[in-house]
This record gives sequence, C-alpha cells and structure tokens, in this order.
Amino acid sequence: MTPLMGGSKSDELPMAWTRRCWAEHDRDSTVIWCQKMLMFPSGIKALADYVHGKGLKLGIYSDAGQQTCSQTMPGSLGHEQKDAETFSSWGIDYLKYDNRNNDDLKPMKR
Repeated sequence: MTPLMGGSKSDELPMAWTRRCWAEHDRDSTVIWCQKMLMFPSGIKALADYVHGKGLKLGIYSDAGQQTCSQTMPGSLGHEQKDAETFSSWGIDYLKYDNRNNDDLKPMKR
C-alpha cells in the first residue's frame, strides 16, 4: 500500500503508481500526451481499468514545468487544463505533480 503524501497510517489506500517515463518525449499534434506504447501497449486507460478492477487506485506523475525533472517527457506548463482532462479521461485517481523546469513562473501567474 502507498500512503498519501503527509498522510498518517489511517490514510493509507491501496494504490498503484505510474512513475516517470510513462510518456514519449514529445506531445502529439493536438498537444495530448503520447503514451509509451512499448511500456503500455494497451494504453494507460486500459491500465487504469485493470488496476481499478483489482480494487486499487491509480496515480500518475507529471510536472508543472516545460519538462519533468528527468527531462525525458514533457511537463504540463501551458497545458494544465488539457492534461487534467486527459488524466481524467484515462481514469487516473491521483496526480504526483512536481514543480521543476517551470521557467521561474510563480504558481499564481499560471
């Protein structure tokens, strides 16, 4: 089980996480995430359906910057709404959201 960040033992939920490197380095022509099909041949929506079928929640990783901290996939800067809609359409339950490579923009200006 994976505890929620800052959570107590009573806050623990059964969860599965997709961590870094689940997306290709670039977005598609409609600025939607390109899932790494070698890692997830049926797509992340199918993974979420499978995880939910096991009674678990699914979390995913992103970043508030231009790229994630590993610089191997795009971040959400400038695409926050589209990314939130995409994660929701895939059935993602939780988001781990770092704040790196953000061009020093203050969160209130986004």
